Amino acid sequence: MKRGILVYNPTAGQRDRRAQMSALIDRQRARGLELVNAPTSGPGDATDIVRGFLGRGIDLVAVCGGDGTISEAACGLIGSDVPLAILPGGTSNVLALELGIPRALGRAEALLRDGTPESIRFGHADGRPFLLWAGAGFDARVMANISLTWKRRFGRAGILPTALSQFLRYEFPRLEISIDGAPHAAAFAVVCRARHYAGNWVIAPRADLKNDSFEVVLFSHRNRRRLLHFFQQIVAGRSGHPENGLARVLRGREVGIRSLESYPVEVQVDGDSILTTPLTCRLGPETVNILVPDRG
Repeated sequence: MKRGILVYNPTAGQRDRRAQMSALIDRQRARGLELVNAPTSGPGDATDIVRGFLGRGIDLVAVCGGDGTISEAACGLIGSDVPLAILPGGTSNVLALELGIPRALGRAEALLRDGTPESIRFGHADGRPFLLWAGAGFDARVMANISLTWKRRFGRAGILPTALSQFLRYEFPRLEISIDGAPHAAAFAVVCRARHYAGNWVIAPRADLKNDSFEVVLFSHRNRRRLLHFFQQIVAGRSGHPENGLARVLRGREVGIRSLESYPVEVQVDGDSILTTPLTCRLGPETVNILVPDRG
C-alpha cells in the first residue's frame, strides 16, 4: 500500500472540511493509498508538516486549500521528488487553474491515482519560495489587513470591505522596480509567473509557469479612478490594461523592488502578505512535481 499525507486548511473555502477530508482518506485507503490526516493550524504549518514527514518514506503529499496553503506545502517539498497532488479548496485556486486541475474535489481526487507529474520551478523573493506572484503595494496592503472571519464566511465577497477601505486610503507609495538592472517607477507592482490573479482574473496575459522569466505588471498612475479602472479590466478578463496605458507589463529574470518612501511597503507572496520592501525576485533551480491531468 502506498503512503502519503493529506495536508489541509480545515476552514478554507467557507466551510469546515474535516469530515470531508476524513471521508476522502477512507476512500483512498480502500484504493490502496494510506493518507495521514494532517490539518494545519496557522501560517507556515503546511511547510513544517510536509518537511516533518519527508523522512518517513512517503510516496505522495496531497494538499487541500487555497493558493497560500498549497504554496506552503510545495515549499516543504523543495529538494524532494515526492509529488504534490492539489485538491482545490480555497477562496481562489489560481495554481489549479493554471495547470488545468479540476476545481471539483471529486475530479481532482482522481489525480491521486492517475495524475502525471509536471515539474514547476520556484521563484524566490529574498529567499522565500513562491509559485505564482509577489505583489508590492495595494494587493499586499489588502491581504495584510483582511478579516479572516469575513473571508471564511463570505469567500471572495468577504475581501471587498477591506479592499474598499484600503482603496480609499491608499497613498500610492513611490516604488522603484529594477528589471534586469533597468529602473522603472511604480505605485503598485506584481511580479507574475501566472496569467491569472485572485481567481480567474487575468493580470499578465503572456505569463506561463514554464517560462524562465517573470512578467512584471507596473501600475504607475497616482489616482484612484485609474486604479479602479485597472482592476475592472483585470476582473473582466479583457487583458486590456497593457494596451490602454493603465499598466505596463515587462519581462525580466531578476526584479528588485524598493520603496522610495521613508517606510517599507508590504509585499504579498502567493496571496499571503508576509514580506516588505526592499527585496529581489529571482527564479531558482528548485522545482516541485505537481500531479496534473494527462495531457495526451
